[in-house]
Parts: sequence; structure tokens; C-alpha cells
Amino acid sequence: MAHQTWFKTCAKSFDKDKTPILWTVDSLDVFVKSLDGKAPKTTVEKHLKPFTSGEPFLREPEDSEYYSYILENTHVSKCYSCNKVAIWIYGKLVYPADQTGPEPNPDIPDDILRDYQEASTILDLSPRGATALLRLCIQKICIHLGEKGKDLNKDIGSLVKKGLSPRMQKSLDTVRVIGNESVHPGQIDMKDDRETASKLFDLVNLIVDAMISQPKHIDALYEEKVPESKKDAIKKRDGGN
Repeated sequence: MAHQTWFKTCAKSFDKDKTPILWTVDSLDVFVKSLDGKAPKTTVEKHLKPFTSGEPFLREPEDSEYYSYILENTHVSKCYSCNKVAIWIYGKLVYPADQTGPEPNPDIPDDILRDYQEASTILDLSPRGATALLRLCIQKICIHLGEKGKDLNKDIGSLVKKGLSPRMQKSLDTVRVIGNESVHPGQIDMKDDRETASKLFDLVNLIVDAMISQPKHIDALYEEKVPESKKDAIKKRDGGN
């Protein structure tokens, strides 16, 4: 484990009838516009933008007021290497949530990665919920590849026409059958269990590797290593312009 700097947690009460402000990207944008130039936009965004992430972070106080309480048995650590914050209650890590699923393929698109990580976080608590999220990942992968994402069977057929390999066709059909054809992506199937979820994690990574990672690496190698003159010759050979 990388070196951690540890902090006590303190609490300062809000004024009467005040509640916490949960900043979002949209609400920050509205607030900045409402200032109408009364304060530098870059300064306001620098101060408030970290709040929009929803993640804990450390910020030096702007005044020297004493805090109302010290929250015992709760501590914050800051990683020396990545500067990320973790929250502990009585020695137990509560943030970030422990992920028990396999590591995601690094080429999973960001919007799919969030569902994958959430599935990994709830795998032990709710295998059915994790399986539903992983089906949703498959649906989104199909959309990422240009399909409609509404009917996995039709998406598979369309991808086969576009050159999907028989091996990946089997993988997608396995997802479809494991997922119970009557259950739509993102829905709960009462028969789902941890073993089903674990297999779907592997299938998601396999599909991303075959349909996103490998083509990306092949394209990068082709662009880097094949001279332009050779590319033109290849286009002529294949009937291109």
C-alpha cells in the first residue's frame, strides 16, 4: 500500500435551517452565469468544481474558526502517490467502495465503465443487481458499436453481417441465453446468482477486448508502421479510390 497521510475528521454545524449544497456541473454553470461577471469565472470554477465530482477531497479552511465537533472513530487518509482521499470508520474502508469483481478492460468506454464498477461494488451484496448492470453493459457495448441496443438478438445478427467473428457471436449469444431471453438489459432476474454475475464480468471483458481493444491496436499498428505509399497500394489492390 502506498504511503498515506492521516487526518482526524471534524464537524462544524450549519446555521439554523441551512442544509448542505450538493453542487452539480449544471448548478455550477447556472451559479457562474448568475454572477454576471461580479467575480472571475475561473476563480469561482476553481473553488467550486471539485464539489461537483461527488467525491471526498481535502480543502484548506479559509478562516481560522474552530470546528464544533471532532468525529471520533472516523478518519480520512490521503494517498501520497495519487492524492486520492479514502474514508475509514473504525478501521474499515467505506470509501471508495471495495470492488470484488475482476478488473475492467482499460478500453471500456467511460459510460459503460461506471455500470461495470457499480456491478463490481455490489457483487457480494446483490448478485442479481450486478448481473442486471452487466447486461446493461452489453447493451451499451452494442450501441457503442453502432447497433440500436434494444434487442440483443437483432444486434448480434447485425454485427454478424458486419463481420463479427463466430467466437464473439458465441459470447454474445451466451450473454443472451444466460440473461434469460425474456429479461431485458438492466432488469432483475430472480434466478441470477453470483456465479452468473462472475461469468458475465468475464464476457464483458472478452467482448470489449475483441471488439474494441484489438481493432484499436491493429489500427494503431497499421498507421504507425505502414508507409503511406504502401497504404495507397493496398487501397488500389482492394478496389479503393
